[in-house]
Formats: sequence, structure tokens, C-alpha cells
Amino acid sequence: MKTKLLSLLLFFAIAVGYSQVNSVALVGEAAGGWPGDPGNPGPTDLHQMTRVDADNWILVDVTLTNATAGGGVKFRANNSWDQPNPNWGSTAFPTGVGIVGGANIPCVGGTYTVTFNSTTGAYHFEGPPIPVVKLVGTAVSEAEGLTLTTSDAVNFTLTNATLLAGNAQFNIDVAGGSFGGSTFPEGDAQDAATMIPVPAGVYTSITFNLDNGHYVFTAAPVYPSIAIVGPGAGGWPSDPQVDANVLTTTDGETYRGTVTLTAWNGVEGSDTGNIKFRSNNDWNQPNWGGTTFPTGPNGTGNIVVNQAGTWDVEFTRSTGAYRFYFPQISLTGDAFGGWGDGFDFDLETTDGANYMIRNITAVATNGAKFRSNHSWDAINVTYGSTSFPSGLVSSPGDNIPVLAGDYSVTLNRVTKEFAFSPALATENFNSAAFKTYPNPTHNNWNFTSAKGAIESIQIVDVLGKTVLSTTPKATTAVVDASTLNTGVYFAKIATATGSKTVKVVKN
Repeated sequence: MKTKLLSLLLFFAIAVGYSQVNSVALVGEAAGGWPGDPGNPGPTDLHQMTRVDADNWILVDVTLTNATAGGGVKFRANNSWDQPNPNWGSTAFPTGVGIVGGANIPCVGGTYTVTFNSTTGAYHFEGPPIPVVKLVGTAVSEAEGLTLTTSDAVNFTLTNATLLAGNAQFNIDVAGGSFGGSTFPEGDAQDAATMIPVPAGVYTSITFNLDNGHYVFTAAPVYPSIAIVGPGAGGWPSDPQVDANVLTTTDGETYRGTVTLTAWNGVEGSDTGNIKFRSNNDWNQPNWGGTTFPTGPNGTGNIVVNQAGTWDVEFTRSTGAYRFYFPQISLTGDAFGGWGDGFDFDLETTDGANYMIRNITAVATNGAKFRSNHSWDAINVTYGSTSFPSGLVSSPGDNIPVLAGDYSVTLNRVTKEFAFSPALATENFNSAAFKTYPNPTHNNWNFTSAKGAIESIQIVDVLGKTVLSTTPKATTAVVDASTLNTGVYFAKIATATGSKTVKVVKN
């Protein structure tokens, strides 16, 4: 009984948390380099923190450089990136709360005393004051002004700002006042009595140099507005009604968006399910139709939707060509063997909103995310959360702290709800209809299923690490074992009706 109790306690210790924090170090490009980089000193992290008590750590007089894109710093435990050793990051500086597996902290160069709590993740960098620069004036609707960000305490930037027609100045806390210039969109802010004359509009960036006072307002390009209208998308608009399903663009040529469509009801003469693209909320402006769904070239008639659902859409303004599609959403991450590039486990959907994957095995207690179309590109969406086993995702969100186990996973990309539920019962998995051969093998294992397609196969070593992974979605699959070391492995096979783990041997 004592042995069983100790084993049970050990299992829960591994399953519900990270390893014991024996040391914490500040690491990163801004702190001398990421551990493991060429030229970095040894396996022990350079900037080791001193333990104050069970939870709190301190590092005195550490000199950091300005964070560059992809640079910055993180806190990491036990001189290791390997799980279950945690590392913490955030987008906040100089004070914030680190999230396990979070982003690099975007520090400003200087010498700091750093404090960190390894239980709560709270941290603070105490050092040279970082100037606060705000855009203020009648052109700014926010009474407190708009705060610019900096990575070097000299160059300050404000992005995607919507301004009113009015005047503006830059308020600088270290200078004790506000300063403007007489020219727009570019000039030098050196006079406390002068206001910058700002036209109303959206600005992609506003930059200010603290050393010389030079500023630049960069206006966002103005492109035609294009929206999806019609009974299939909520109804025909009556001018001057503002269209609801407006697509986005970065170049005025390719427009993208997500829209929920209803289908034609099959009644002759009914325009239910009919849609068109139109520009600038106005029938006197260009509008586009088509004759086929979900893809097609420009046409004179209405596009008739033949399948309801929540669709992603891509539209080309110069040609009128369009494409409606359900995005492919997959699970990826260390919890499932790796991040992307061969470690995407696809969810299925029939309506473009509700996605599900049955019987997927998380092989380690580690992070994971949902992502669309097997891509990290900006036009695709990544979903994450700090909650587990259920909750709401955000984009891009944090890594989901998945625990090892077998799950059925659901995601609603409209409401952002997700859930990891215990996998469907596997007693219906027909072992007699399933074969693995040759076993042992020198080269390949062959897997066959007579009662349904094999959704996924994961080859796991005796330490629980996934060494091979494939999603054949067919009744037969071949797994190349030629590169594996000799030894015992476990093949975790999932079909639509169940999952099974079998021992396989490489000679």
C-alpha cells in the first residue's frame, strides 16, 4: 500500500506542475545571449539570480542592451529549456507578470537590479528611469493622451492611431512639458508654444526622436471598402446603410475576412442565400457577383450560397475572383511532439465554426496552441490560452498548459470556447481488424486498419518522448523506423472510433 501511495503521489506531482525550481537565471539576447548559442559560456546560465526565500529571487547590477526584434530576456529555471523546467516571459517592461513559456521581455538598455517571484511570475527591473512620451492635444480623443513605446529610450513610436482634426504636441515627462512644431506630417518639436496641425485620419505610425525632437506622422493608405452583402449574409443593404461584413486589406487588391452565411432554401425565385461583393457602401460604386460557390470568377449575377457555415473569404478587387473556404485548424506544440512542420494534428469541421479531433494523445505535460492552415504567417490565426482543460482562447494567446493524457478536443472559432475532454472510450477499437508488421523490424513498421482510416500514429520512446509522428488518414500507413536507435517503442494509433497503444520493437 505504501509503495502504491508513493507512486500515486509522484504521478500527481508530475501531472499537475513543473519541476522544482532550484535556480533561476536571467537569459536572452539582451543579457549576453541565449544559452546554447555559439560563444555562450558553458551550460550554466551567466546571470544567476540569488535566492531570497522559497519564492523570491534577486539579481543586482546586471547590464542589459536594448531588445531587438526577437531579442529581449526571459527568466528560466534550472539552467534548462527542457520540460518540465519552466521559463517565464511577458511583453511588459519594466514591471510585469511572467507567463510560463511567454514572450521575450522587451527590455531597454541599462543597468538594473531585478527581482522575480517564481511562484507568481511577478518581476521588476529597477534601474535608470525610462522617459514617458505621450501625444496630447485636441487631435487626441483620449484625455490622458496616447503613450508611445520605445526599445532604446531615444526613439519612440505610436502605431495604428486614429486622430481627430486638431492640434497636437509631444508631452515628455523628463522634460517637464509638451513640445510641438509648425509643420506636418514631419518636423521638429522644440517649442512649447507651438502646436502641430494634424488632419483627421488613421496613422500607421507616429515616430518621435527624444534626442533631436524630430517627428514623422505616417498616414495609413486609403483603400476602397469592400463588404459582402445580400440575404445570405444578413440582407440587402438600403443606402446609406453601412455594410456590416466589411473585409480587410493591406494593399487595396486582396481582401480577406470571416463571414457567417446562410444557404439558399431551394425555393425557385427566392433570393435566400444570395450574396454579392460591393464597394464603399454604395450601389453606385463597383459591385461583383458570380455564378458558382464557394469559388469563382466575377459574374453579373448573385452568388448563390449552397452550404451554410462560417467561412473565411479571399477576394481580388482587380479581377473579382473570390474564394470561400473553411480554414484548416490544427493542434500543435511540445505536448504533441513538436511545433508545426510535421506536428500539426488537424481538427475536423462541417460548418467552419465548430472543430473537433477525437482521440489525440498528449505525450508530455507541456504547451500547445491551435493554428490555422498549418502556418504562423500573419494572415493566419493562432489561438492560445492559459486555461486548461477548457476556457476561452485568444489570438495569438499564450501556450495552453496541456497535461499528458488522451483527449477529444473541441474548438469553436466564433465564440473562442475550447475543451480538452477525456478521450472517447476505446473498447470499440477492433484489435482483430488492426495489424502491425513486421514487429520487430529493421526498417519500416506497416500499420493497417480494416474498419476505418488511421487518423494519427505517434511513435513514443520509453521516456515518453515522441520520436516520430504522422497523420495518414488512410487505412494503411508505413512508418520509417530506419533512423531510430535499437530498442522498445510505443505506437499510439488513433482512428475515428477509438485509440490503441501497441509495443513495437526496432532491431
